[in-house]
Amino acid sequence: MKQLSIIIPTYNMEALLPACLTSLLVRRNSALLEVIVVNDGSTDGSSAIAHEFATKHPDTFRVIDKQNGHYGSCVNSGLKIATGRYVKILDADDMFDTANLDDYLDALQQTDADLVVTDYTKVTLKGKPYRPRRQRLEPNRLFPLDELCRRQAFPGVMMHAISYRTQLLRDIRYVQPEGILYTDDVWRFTPLAAVKSVVRIPLIIYQYRTGRDNQSMDVKVMRRNASHFLQLAHFKLDRLKELKATTDKDIYAVMERQIILNEGNVLKYGVMYGGLPNDDMLALDERVRTECPTIYDRVAQHKKFQFSRYNYVEHWRADREHYRFPRLLRAVVYVNDAVKNLVQQYKYLFH
Repeated sequence: MKQLSIIIPTYNMEALLPACLTSLLVRRNSALLEVIVVNDGSTDGSSAIAHEFATKHPDTFRVIDKQNGHYGSCVNSGLKIATGRYVKILDADDMFDTANLDDYLDALQQTDADLVVTDYTKVTLKGKPYRPRRQRLEPNRLFPLDELCRRQAFPGVMMHAISYRTQLLRDIRYVQPEGILYTDDVWRFTPLAAVKSVVRIPLIIYQYRTGRDNQSMDVKVMRRNASHFLQLAHFKLDRLKELKATTDKDIYAVMERQIILNEGNVLKYGVMYGGLPNDDMLALDERVRTECPTIYDRVAQHKKFQFSRYNYVEHWRADREHYRFPRLLRAVVYVNDAVKNLVQQYKYLFH
């Protein structure tokens, strides 16, 4: 029986896809692993690379070729055919630690937790690991999720750390929004309402590659796609409203706190960069104030959504119809972004 299905959304990644797929060639436990490469209408050689791996390793690799529909459509397509007891997402420009993945497949056979969290690390463009991120949970112990939420011991785990029990996702009819970017954020949101148990397996599995030009997390790309952040925020607010009556209040509070980052990103790229119509930001801000009053003020106070101690969210809220981000400060923002981007791209020089 397959223990783990790995879904790899892929769009024009021929340069990095071979390293990604090679990292999944485990030595001991290939019979326990299923890799589903979802080619999202690539125009380069991504499909051919994926099919080559499927031909050489037919018991492990499967390929779906589909029309372009963005990240969420790839996840949804992969989930439909996944046969592993657990499912995990791997972006095509990232990798797994092969040896630790082998050990992880062993460990999965010993658990029935709804949610399994693992450690991960960032890697440079050259693939050199740096800055490991370890989860703040006692390892190899089964925890009730509501208990962790009550004592605030459950961190805001990223997509890179998560594997879900596949049947749990099917039971809740999980669907990721399609046609927009950044929907990996929904992967760590909606299923929490159904999760009862969590275990941490203390292995670094995911290797998150940073610094690639035009990466979705590149500031330039995020500025261009501010509307995607807006759609994502409304999607999650819709789900939150649906789930409120049936979700444990402590788990609900953890999910609600995620909205801080969603609205914060909308206001960051809308107010600071001028990337969204003011009316759209007003509508979202009013919705958060009405539906999530306990976290409304925390958006403005979050240090991620201030620039050099300048609280632009607070200033915008004081005069939401006429506020303009200061021109001089905006110039400083762009210079700051350019410097950070260069440092990120050449980080391998320092590691």
